[in-house]
Amino acid sequence: MSLTGKTILVVDDEEGIRELFKEEFMDNGATVIEAESGNKAIELFKKGGVDAVISDIRMPDGDGVELVKSIKDTKSNIPIYLITGFADYTGNELKVLGIEAIIFKPFDISEVVQMVEQKFI
Repeated sequence: MSLTGKTILVVDDEEGIRELFKEEFMDNGATVIEAESGNKAIELFKKGGVDAVISDIRMPDGDGVELVKSIKDTKSNIPIYLITGFADYTGNELKVLGIEAIIFKPFDISEVVQMVEQKFI
């Protein structure tokens, strides 16, 4: 249970993907907060207590890039992982934003969980 005591904010407009991440992270001891849009995620993040964010890039009502910029504007250094299946942005464009990693679809959920766990070891 390497994520015990950590709170992960999972942001995706697809409920199935949020549920997949929620189950996996909870199985590894984390608390999971879910948001269906970038704007909702910003509201939840501002309440505090979030240790990491995993967000889709493409979403209605505030995309993942806007979310990253809003979080970085708070001077937070929490790790942010962006999920993408498209080539809207280059890896360099996203890295400049200060994200921890890009997760390309299709992804292996266990590898994503391990990536997040490594950040807290």
